[in-house]
Amino acid sequence: MSEPSVNRDLAGTCARMVAWWGPGVALILITANMGWWWRVAGWSIGLAWFGALCLVNAARCRRMHCYFTGPFYLVMSALVLAVGFHLVSLGRETWDLIVVAMLFGWILLTTIPEWIWGHYRARHVPPAH
Repeated sequence: MSEPSVNRDLAGTCARMVAWWGPGVALILITANMGWWWRVAGWSIGLAWFGALCLVNAARCRRMHCYFTGPFYLVMSALVLAVGFHLVSLGRETWDLIVVAMLFGWILLTTIPEWIWGHYRARHVPPAH
């Protein structure tokens, strides 16, 4: 793990993590018990926020799990929109299933890639000629 990667990591400190991911978390929590469209809007925007931040963070510091969580959160955002517009039905437990998918996806995609490949993706250095 190189120091420049840690310094560029948007989640490199607790304060940075709260500052960057906090608004998305707050939006999801605030709209969790509101009406259908508030929840759809809050959750889809919050998840898209997470996905965009993860992709930005992957580009900034090459944080390994961000390569996986970024697309995952964007897909989850699209799923919430599809549920909201009744294009997809997950039955009576729709929101519970989405929460379980969000939590398990977050836990698995954050821990497993970094356990296998480390916290930061190594920079490719072309061989000298």
